[in-house]
Amino acid sequence: MVSSCIYIYVKRVAIIDSGSGGVNVLKSLMTNCKGFDFLYFADNEFAPYGEKSSAFLQARANELVGFLQKIFAPEIVIFACNTLTAVAIEEVRKNFPHLRFIGCEPALKPACEQFDQKDVLLLATEVTTKECRLVKSYPNIQKKVIPSLPKLIDEHLFELEVLQPYLEENLKDLKYSAIVLGCTHFEAIRQNLCQISNAKLFGSNFGIAKMLSSFGGEGEQNSCSFMTSGSPDALPKLFHFLMKN
Repeated sequence: MVSSCIYIYVKRVAIIDSGSGGVNVLKSLMTNCKGFDFLYFADNEFAPYGEKSSAFLQARANELVGFLQKIFAPEIVIFACNTLTAVAIEEVRKNFPHLRFIGCEPALKPACEQFDQKDVLLLATEVTTKECRLVKSYPNIQKKVIPSLPKLIDEHLFELEVLQPYLEENLKDLKYSAIVLGCTHFEAIRQNLCQISNAKLFGSNFGIAKMLSSFGGEGEQNSCSFMTSGSPDALPKLFHFLMKN
C-alpha cells in the first residue's frame, strides 16, 4: 500500500501596530482571507504610534521587521496603522526588498467618489493628516484630530460607551456626510459614531483584505498568534477583543 500526503502551503503574515487598532484589521483578515498563518505584534511599549515622531517610527519599523524576520520569517508584513504606513513603509520596502508589505491608508478614494470633498470628514492622527501622501491628494476634505483618542480606545476597549460625550463634544460643530476612519483604532467606535450622525463610514479593512487575498493562501483555515513588546498582561485583553463580535 502506498500512502500519500497532501501538503498545504500556508503563507506567514506579520501584522504590526501599537495597541488594539491592528486587531480590527486582524478580525477582518481572519474573516475574509483563508490559508494564512498570522502573527500579530502589539508594540504596546511604544503605544500610541500617533504620538511618536517620524524619525522614531522609521527606526522602530526597521527594527521590528528585522526582528520578526528572524523569529517568524514572514513573507508578508502588514502595517496595520495609518501613521506607521505614512512615515515608514517606503523605507522598509527599500531595506527589505524580498518581503511584501501592505500598508494602511485612509479610504478617501471611495468616500470622495460618492461625496464632495467638502462633505468628507477624515478622522486621523496628526501625523497621518500631515504626512500621508494620499491625504494631500484631497485638499478640500475636512480633517479632525481628536486628542488622545487611540489611547482612550485602548484604555476603554470593553466600555467604549464612556467615550460618547467626548466624541460628541469634538464633533458637534462639524457638518459632514461621510466619515473616513483614518486610524485603525477607530473601527472600534463605529457604533459610537453612528449614534452621533447618520454619516456614511468608510474604513480601510476591506481594502487590506482584498490586497492580502491577491497574494494567495492555500487551504481553508487560518492560524494566529500574538506577541507584544510591552507587558504580557495586555495579550489576553487583545485576544478577547479579537474574539468579540
